[in-house]
Amino acid sequence: MRALFTLILIVVFVNVGFSQVAVISSPDGYANIREKPDSKSKVVAKVKANMVILAFNDDIGVSNADAVWSQALLIKDPMSRLNTANDEYTYGYIHRSQYKLLDDLKNADPKAFKFQYKHKPFSKSGKKIDYIDGSEAIATINGEHYFGADCGTPKTEISKATATIGSKIVDIPMSLIWGILHAGKDFEIKTYNNHYYVSQGVGDGGCFAHLVWVFDKNGLVQRFVGWQY
Repeated sequence: MRALFTLILIVVFVNVGFSQVAVISSPDGYANIREKPDSKSKVVAKVKANMVILAFNDDIGVSNADAVWSQALLIKDPMSRLNTANDEYTYGYIHRSQYKLLDDLKNADPKAFKFQYKHKPFSKSGKKIDYIDGSEAIATINGEHYFGADCGTPKTEISKATATIGSKIVDIPMSLIWGILHAGKDFEIKTYNNHYYVSQGVGDGGCFAHLVWVFDKNGLVQRFVGWQY
């Protein structure tokens, strides 16, 4: 399993640089991910407005195409579960007019939106933990793909995650927590087009992953987890 997962990462991320979290901002309500950096190229996926992807290689200046196209990665499941490996990725190119970088969005008003985790010391008790090839690297916790397996066993764990949208309280299902159980308390909250984006890095070095929770007025619409490179 570990060899397969490593191969998947090599295939998906070959020839790309460090990633940036991007929010689809197309006025058409969706953006096309294309097979090649060409407006006539085959569309391999359509992404709804306000959803998160990863964009690569911005402002490299290697060719004219770099000025208007970025390599892009999205995960088909809006909750980024990755339980069936490479069939869940879509990789291609997106026109730079179709997205905004998350870092460029304005900070959310804490009176309008709040997000918090509750933490406790990590315990294996009550959890079904599967390991990669008999090693100490975690593959899944309670059946959910564990992001940052090579980082080892977490020291703390999230016991509860809650968002408050105005007066509405949204409890995050634990099924979406098992895979990012080791996430810390530091995050940024941005807003765009009546959506809220809770962003943080999970792990570090080769274990690093972008984690973004996306909410609209009704509740959670996406949990995106994607690698730095």
